[in-house]
Amino acid sequence: MDLGMQGRTAAIIGASSGIGKAIAAGLAEEGVNLFLMSRDQGNLDQAAKEIGGRSAVEIATRSTDSTDAASVNAAAAAAADRFGTTHVLVFSAGHRMRRLDRQILWEDEDWIADVDIKTFGMLRTVRAFLPHIPADGTGRIIVVGGMAGSIVWHGALTHGLNNAAVEHVGRYLAADLADTGITVNTLVPGLVGVEWRQGWAQTMAEKNSKSLNEFLADYSRSLGILAGRWAQPEEVAHVAVFLASDRAQYVNGASLVIAGGQSVNAR
Repeated sequence: MDLGMQGRTAAIIGASSGIGKAIAAGLAEEGVNLFLMSRDQGNLDQAAKEIGGRSAVEIATRSTDSTDAASVNAAAAAAADRFGTTHVLVFSAGHRMRRLDRQILWEDEDWIADVDIKTFGMLRTVRAFLPHIPADGTGRIIVVGGMAGSIVWHGALTHGLNNAAVEHVGRYLAADLADTGITVNTLVPGLVGVEWRQGWAQTMAEKNSKSLNEFLADYSRSLGILAGRWAQPEEVAHVAVFLASDRAQYVNGASLVIAGGQSVNAR
């Protein structure tokens, strides 16, 4: 299926690994030029090298901190200087669990730091890039949230707060931008086998004297994941690529759950 995105440009924050990197690779396969952002320039350049080795598109990178408005604004300006128009903006910034103690007992600074990187980071990024997103029906904003925003995931209070917030903010933005033709949608992935989680799973499997596949199957079932496994980042990226295309022009203000059936609450 030709998604009709050849020659367009996507700006992706959180692109050095995980879901953001997979989305970047998926868009590049459709001929979309990339402006990749994350805090770690080394990992970002490695991601760009890997993607560029498989897809003949233009790729630019810039170290960007979603908690710093000046950094985000400078990135948006750099993307505009390089590509002019940003047709697709993907916000996939965030981080793994800070620590496993009870989050209700954290200091204010720790709560604020978690919210700053994702919820406020999303707002900063949209604000900075919005002047460069076209109002001709090709403009797309895609936000990566997560199932912790709609179910109680043990120890993930601030993740839940962030994911619920960005999902609802996405609806407000969809309404705000409706007259421009820019669509705003949120991806809601469940358990995804991103890099850091792979190491955790291997450790847990060994601790429980199970193979990795046995542990993942048992753990997935305990969470009510009907598929009996976690998602690959590429499976989330497939949905993002569709949302970025003209085929999804009538999808707006939506939250697309990609969780292997977890949302039916089979537990």
